[in-house]
Amino acid sequence: MHRFLIADDHPLFREALIHVLGKMFTDLACTEVCSVEEALAAVSDDDYALILLDLYLPGVEGFSGLVSLRNRTPATPIVVVSAFDSAESVRQAMRLGAAGFLPKSSPKEIMASAIRLILSGGTYLPPEVLSDAQPHPRADQPDDDFCCLTRRQMMVLELLAEGKSNKEIARELDISQITAKAHISAILRKLRVSSRAQAIVAANRMKPSGMM
Repeated sequence: MHRFLIADDHPLFREALIHVLGKMFTDLACTEVCSVEEALAAVSDDDYALILLDLYLPGVEGFSGLVSLRNRTPATPIVVVSAFDSAESVRQAMRLGAAGFLPKSSPKEIMASAIRLILSGGTYLPPEVLSDAQPHPRADQPDDDFCCLTRRQMMVLELLAEGKSNKEIARELDISQITAKAHISAILRKLRVSSRAQAIVAANRMKPSGMM
């Protein structure tokens, strides 16, 4: 059974998400909530494959809803779904542990592809947002950080930037998933980032220099 939690206060959008999920899974169970309080109660009572969260639920300030859910259920991937997809919103959501950022204006086919990718262990950022979300280099993290990556780690990073899951990376590089995970952990450590999403943003920042 594929269990999903949809936290959104707009009934029509919840219905649209359920329609997308219904096309993907026959063994589907969706729990619908309209507030962060209801979402927190729901994750305490059941396990979910994925949480689809509207950032701006009633009574929520900033990203507090995402932070609260992330703390309550750290092992469950959370996809932010929002009508506000500014570069800063994307960066902040990914910094705070979201597994993906899905604009509400996305076509249903894109939503389905993004959900499949995240369920397989990948990270989804819409290309048009990702291109605007590239950070400026920080003084404490020069571009030379990339020079410490091995050739294989650079290959893994490039596949991460393409949105590949661990399984897909392992298949393309003819390595085990355990080895792929080890490479990803090493990449995060060397780049001094804490998530796949941050590594993807860093990788896209480096593309113009010809390193990817």
